[in-house]
Amino acid sequence: MYKFISSLALTILVFSSCDLFDPRIPEDPSNAGVVWLDPTSPDIVVENMEAALNGKSTYYLDCLAESFAFYADTNDINEYTTYNFSDWTKIDESYTVTTIMFALVPEDSTIIAEFLIDTSHPDPTAPADSATIYREYYITIPQSYHSGTGTPAVGIAELHLVEDSVGLWTIQTWYDVRHEETNWVTWAVAKAYYR
Repeated sequence: MYKFISSLALTILVFSSCDLFDPRIPEDPSNAGVVWLDPTSPDIVVENMEAALNGKSTYYLDCLAESFAFYADTNDINEYTTYNFSDWTKIDESYTVTTIMFALVPEDSTIIAEFLIDTSHPDPTAPADSATIYREYYITIPQSYHSGTGTPAVGIAELHLVEDSVGLWTIQTWYDVRHEETNWVTWAVAKAYYR
């Protein structure tokens, strides 16, 4: 009898103290297949952002600080007077990019995003708690207003990044700059169409 009670008590204890039979929370399908690295340096943040865009992943927003601000090139502001470039925050980025632009991409298509080091502005060698880096970007969103024909958004991103208390980096400010050698629209113009 003692053995039976001990076995029963042990069984009850095991089943009441573990989640073995509880359903697991499924991974967000929008992040499936995206390689995410801990952003322990500014260049890893850019790698993560590129991977997130290419994978239509909401991890894109994790590359941005809560206080994120986006600034369009002055030439874009002056040329596209009907577009709203002002007060561009992380919330706006979530709405225009991860909600609208990602939804435009057909299931059988992908976003093509590439961020290359701007050789005229090399990365700082050992940033402490903030850094400014420059990337030439090429971003094509299939079916978007400006990219529907396969023409990419092209420009230079001046990225101001900050490091948090646990050593992880995010983009605090993005200054979008027109690429002088192309007539293609910038990322700012491609996104502002949907604001």
